[in-house]
Amino acid sequence: MAAEAIQKGPLDPRTIISFYHVELRYRDQAALSDVTFSITNGEFVCITGPSGAGKSSVLRLITMDLFPTKGQVVVRGMVSTKMKRSRIPHLRREIGFVFQDFRLLEDRSVYDNVAFAQLVVGVPKAARIKNVMRVLTQVGLWNKRDRLPQQLSGGEQQRVAIARAMVNSPKILLADEPTGNLDPVTAQEIIDLLFRINDGGTCVLFSTHDHEIVKTFGRRVMVVKDGGLVSDEQRRVLDRDQAPRLTDRMYQPEVQRD
Repeated sequence: MAAEAIQKGPLDPRTIISFYHVELRYRDQAALSDVTFSITNGEFVCITGPSGAGKSSVLRLITMDLFPTKGQVVVRGMVSTKMKRSRIPHLRREIGFVFQDFRLLEDRSVYDNVAFAQLVVGVPKAARIKNVMRVLTQVGLWNKRDRLPQQLSGGEQQRVAIARAMVNSPKILLADEPTGNLDPVTAQEIIDLLFRINDGGTCVLFSTHDHEIVKTFGRRVMVVKDGGLVSDEQRRVLDRDQAPRLTDRMYQPEVQRD
């Protein structure tokens, strides 16, 4: 379908991410097939499905690290079929990304890991100090700002990674299996932190293969299987105090990733 034809039709002005009949192929293998959905500003969406289902491919299409073989992706008004390479850095400043394996700079302090995201976009020193203080306070780690990553627990390292992703005040936060390396109690703390970030107005997409984690969500859940979107359910929003909590008995992490 031509890009012009895809773009026609009503679009909610609050829409921040849209996929239109997206197909993604790696050589002769289809990673995604005819995927269509839209996400509005401020939503919290869980993308779930088994390892290899296509969850990470969806996230990489949003950052335009990948481009669809067919169809079209629109993020913050930027259209994949018309996107110039020179504009991709501008798009990525609107997006924060959190990974399963933290990806912190091991030879730099907590403060410097978070400040680095400001340095690369040229934020002045005074504003940089203020912004780093803000996000480290938000994740509860300002008092550990001078420590190195290896001096922190896994949960604390993931909090640093979230602070780094949020320091530039992105409109979208993508969390790709952010609890995959964490114990259940710590995983629940990270989920609660992401909900608080969402409550502040940031659109959050949370990817996980773990069905027990999905049970703790009272928001929208999209299920991806074999490269297709097989379910997109808007659940009743639960009071966070009444929502199910992760426990050692129910939580069985999986090593293999999408």
